[in-house]
Amino acid sequence: MSKTPKHFYEFGPFSLDATDRLLLRDGKVVSLTPKAFEMLLVLVQSGGRVLSKEELMRTLWPDSFVEEANLSHNIYKLREALDEKHNGHKYIETLQRRGYRFVAPVTEILDEGVDLLFLEQTRASIVIEEDETERPAINGHNLPLPEESAIAKPLDNTKEIRKWPRSIVLIGGFIVLFGLALAAYFLWTRHSAQPAATTGSIHSLAVLPFRPLSAESRDESLELGMADALITKLSNVRQIIVRPTSSILKYEGSDQDLLAAGREQGVDAVIEGKMQKVGDQLRLTVQLVRVSDGASLWAGTFDDKFTNIFAVQDSISSQVAQALVSHLTGDEQQRIVKHYTDNIEAYQLYLKGRVYWYKFSPDGVKKSIDYYNQAITLDPSYALAYAGLSFSYSVQGAIGALPPVEVFLKSKQAAETAMKLDDTLSEAHVAVGGKYLFFERDWANAEKEFRRAIELNPNQSDAHQLLGYYWEVMGQYDKADTEIKDAQKIAPLMALLSMDVANLAYYEHHYDDAIDLFWKAHNLDPDFVPVPFFLGQAYERKGQYEQAINECQKALASSPDNPIILSALGYAYARSGRTAEAQAILNKFQETRKKRYLSPFLIALLCTGLDKKDEAIDWLNKAYEERDPQVIWVKLDPELESLHSDQRFIDLMQRMGIP
Repeated sequence: MSKTPKHFYEFGPFSLDATDRLLLRDGKVVSLTPKAFEMLLVLVQSGGRVLSKEELMRTLWPDSFVEEANLSHNIYKLREALDEKHNGHKYIETLQRRGYRFVAPVTEILDEGVDLLFLEQTRASIVIEEDETERPAINGHNLPLPEESAIAKPLDNTKEIRKWPRSIVLIGGFIVLFGLALAAYFLWTRHSAQPAATTGSIHSLAVLPFRPLSAESRDESLELGMADALITKLSNVRQIIVRPTSSILKYEGSDQDLLAAGREQGVDAVIEGKMQKVGDQLRLTVQLVRVSDGASLWAGTFDDKFTNIFAVQDSISSQVAQALVSHLTGDEQQRIVKHYTDNIEAYQLYLKGRVYWYKFSPDGVKKSIDYYNQAITLDPSYALAYAGLSFSYSVQGAIGALPPVEVFLKSKQAAETAMKLDDTLSEAHVAVGGKYLFFERDWANAEKEFRRAIELNPNQSDAHQLLGYYWEVMGQYDKADTEIKDAQKIAPLMALLSMDVANLAYYEHHYDDAIDLFWKAHNLDPDFVPVPFFLGQAYERKGQYEQAINECQKALASSPDNPIILSALGYAYARSGRTAEAQAILNKFQETRKKRYLSPFLIALLCTGLDKKDEAIDWLNKAYEERDPQVIWVKLDPELESLHSDQRFIDLMQRMGIP
């Protein structure tokens, strides 16, 4: 029979099996990714020599360019696996500006006398799976070491090997095999009664907002921010659909049962976590739970300094990804542990910006801009903060909070900066694509950027949604429907996407279908203001003017003086014969324009309802000149169809490049 040498390194309670690539503590396998194992082996074999970061990166990633953060992440994982914090022993020393050194005493064990078949049979009874991917080793199984067949010696430059007679090795082997057979039978009968949870059927995931371990330690931005960070990281795993942050906001601060939340989201698994920050200490408990039966698929507790929050996020997302997916590509592994800033204070400011952005209000958007700018001041290379800043400026223009021309330049600069800093950032391509779509009307480049964003991150629901808007402008409704429904697969409970589907039916004159779909969007989120007045527009197209007016008035009750709602209400007034009330709204709009910005597109819509075509065309031209984002839908809106035959309208479509 063939023979294979065995090679071990022992330090403290640990044994490093260089042959089978296992780390054991008191005979039990310790979970390590293959890359972390390689790093530990290099450090242990260095004989106490200081290894520079450059040397380690060349050794561990010889044919790849990786960021230094990958090195820091694996060092963190090793310290976690070696339990340095709790057992009081220090194994890996960090030397500032120099590198790392393994400082624990090491004993090397060499064995050349064990039969290969014996080892394979022994391992077969305890090793369930071993893969070259970044999956963790299986915990909890004892792996007896053939101590009788080897002599230990201190690690130095001389090698002394002492071989035991083969007959003793075989006798010892048979004894061990017999014991393992009994153990295997015991484990089999135990596991058959309580089967371990498996993750093979997990294809979709929701990360719920983290909750405080105690009410006194509540930190809203950190709790939502931790979920947002994990969503961003795990969205890079192409085999799993991850619900976006906008879909899980409704659970913030709630005590809803996680399985009920998972069923509502229509996902296979959920991640929930609790956290507490006291001073500079951070404690987290996290679990991955299967929705169908509540089985825990993975759980972890993390105690660390807050300054190590990036490494903690890397560890959680890596372990969850490895629990869900049998193989991660190199690109996915790098994206999961990618850091967008190393500045903790900048990161905290970015989290606050995200929290206010998700409030979807003029005041919230304004505060998000302030926090993003503060984060960028601390870290001018923070690409993700620039992308968030671009989105916020764009929304200010879209909702009419500021003149689009004013915010367009700011949005454009932030988007282009994000792209220059990180061309692989999906959010940057969405921001640049939005600039092309809404402000520059560069349709070809808008499509290109949205497609690139989806290529980088298939879970980027915003990119699918905006690509759907592009196809609407191009008049290709089937393609628009496909993209918006792809976005819905990622975020099925997002009322805005349901409203987009309803709008498609409205643009195609399927008004009954549009009304049904608008009601479905309303039921998803009764507080979502745009739905009632869109319902009003659909009822107006059917000639049901009183119903249209009622829906618009209901919307106004939730959002008084909202110009978008007032425009739809004025149009319904005009079409129903209540021209004086419609004219009163138009007069109010014209007075408002003298004091502050108000969308010329909305005024054009109201003028059309009042059959003032010349004024309507003039206001549409102003909308084009002022880069009003709403003007991209000018050819789609059924309420403007009476203008389509006007040569001035045709000329405007040609200037905009709309087919």
